[in-house]
Amino acid sequence: MKTSMTSRERVMTALKLKEPDQVPFAESAIDEVLQVKLMGRDDFTPDELCELLGLDAFGYEYPSGGIAEAGEVIKSGTSHEGYHNPQKITFDFIPPWIAEMEHGVGGRNFIKKGLIRDESSLSLMDEYLPDPHDQRRYEKVANWIAKYKKDYAVFARIRIGPAPVINSIGFEELCYMIYDNPSLVKEVHRRYSEWTAQVVKYLNEMDFDFFWAADDIADNKSPWFSPSMFREFFLPYMKIAADEIKKPWIFHSDGNLFPVLDELLTLGMNGIHPIQPSAMDIGRMKADYGSKVCIVGNIDLDYTLTRGTPEETDAEVKERIRTIGPKGGYIVSSANSLASYVLPENALALGKAVKKYGRYPITVE
Repeated sequence: MKTSMTSRERVMTALKLKEPDQVPFAESAIDEVLQVKLMGRDDFTPDELCELLGLDAFGYEYPSGGIAEAGEVIKSGTSHEGYHNPQKITFDFIPPWIAEMEHGVGGRNFIKKGLIRDESSLSLMDEYLPDPHDQRRYEKVANWIAKYKKDYAVFARIRIGPAPVINSIGFEELCYMIYDNPSLVKEVHRRYSEWTAQVVKYLNEMDFDFFWAADDIADNKSPWFSPSMFREFFLPYMKIAADEIKKPWIFHSDGNLFPVLDELLTLGMNGIHPIQPSAMDIGRMKADYGSKVCIVGNIDLDYTLTRGTPEETDAEVKERIRTIGPKGGYIVSSANSLASYVLPENALALGKAVKKYGRYPITVE
């Protein structure tokens, strides 16, 4: 039996593709509605939620006295004050989408329409992108890390380009623009990636253990763009931000990444999340890429966590650990995030199952 590790040591060992004392458990996000349901109050701290769920890492937003509005919603006349001086506990350093947003259910928001249409609308990026050199947000977050980190791994959430580009232009409009005005697509991506690159330079100096970059580029069938389009319109600009990252990092995209995964891995990430069960075969992922990148995720969100039972959740976690956990390089996580519609009893069962079956050496039968 391996010597007991702290949560931080456990996560960082898995990201190095080695065996920790037990399989780590981490989530890229937990909707604030679900957080409150689990805790039974809205004035808790990140470490308290980790303790309840059995998480080994944290790095998103916490209500801390009330459900926060999403930081990505653009409102007419809004200044940058909300970004630079956050009132809620947050570890997000993501740029705003230049889009008209509407509030959805469960604490999430949705895009009504992107607002970048032509070169003249680039001025909206100048208007809404916060100053990456303003120190106020970094200072506040540094205080939260010092206060709540304890033995947990702490991550910053970032985006390295595709998601803000796709959502600020609009998916259908982007498809047309790639043909009608390709230089504008590239300019928008360059601006977003360079903004993140500047932010990351400061995050590298903070007490974060790793970064979690979320940029969806695929659906269940395939990436949204052909490999050649991915190479031309996305990969070079993603590299602008990725090249500035000096800490381990996980890349998130739903959907089937296999057609572009080899090129995606040239960005140098240490982990890929969430290996969506309906889109990617985690067995293939382990066999073909398990020696190259940490596998993060794959606990089903379509049924198990949202409509299944604690017993079914337990069984699925047991099976993932049995098949993917050996030799290390695996972090248990949901196949996206713990959304507001995840059943609280299943979220709790998830963490308990990791502790029950995840001790190395893996002996689950």
